[in-house]
Amino acid sequence: KRRVVWGLGIGLPAIALILLAIPMFNLFHAHEHCIKGTGLSLRTYAVDHGGKFPFHTNGFGDAILLLLKELGEPPGEFTAPGDDGSLYKECLKTGAHMPEERCTRAYVQGLTDTNNFQIALVFDRYPTRGGDHFRRPWGPLLREVAMLDGSMEVVREEKWPEFRRKQIELLVAEGISRAQAEKLYAPFKQAFVPAQPRGR
Repeated sequence: KRRVVWGLGIGLPAIALILLAIPMFNLFHAHEHCIKGTGLSLRTYAVDHGGKFPFHTNGFGDAILLLLKELGEPPGEFTAPGDDGSLYKECLKTGAHMPEERCTRAYVQGLTDTNNFQIALVFDRYPTRGGDHFRRPWGPLLREVAMLDGSMEVVREEKWPEFRRKQIELLVAEGISRAQAEKLYAPFKQAFVPAQPRGR
């Protein structure tokens, strides 16, 4: 019995440490950019503002800052995997402008909770392997999306062009100009290389 207890006392912690060292099982690194939390934060803001999601005339980066200030939410919910949110933190601290082109997740502002629930309200501007929920270096390239109703979708990169096309049409149908919709879904040009988890 003593051997069994001693084995469990040594073996179980060792197994736990091994699992934590593997990105696939590392719960401390999962959901650092939880898109589900992003959707919930936006829905909460809308409830407090007559159904309107955050809006700012200087662009969606500053609209996100409005939400972060009011709800006290962590910037990670509005950053794609690999972005530590340091720029948002700096803007919150100094009151500086948050340029849209520096945002690693795009946010479609100007909508309310009465708009089409099939619209993607926030989405990753570049794909990462396994996304935020299942990050691993050998996973498929994914983008995570928060829909207008607060739900979450995961889109494989090979399906992104069709997803993008449909979303642009949905935005145009809701009164957003085609030029603005296409700008939201334009390739991410900022010199930003997302950090990838270590290999096996």
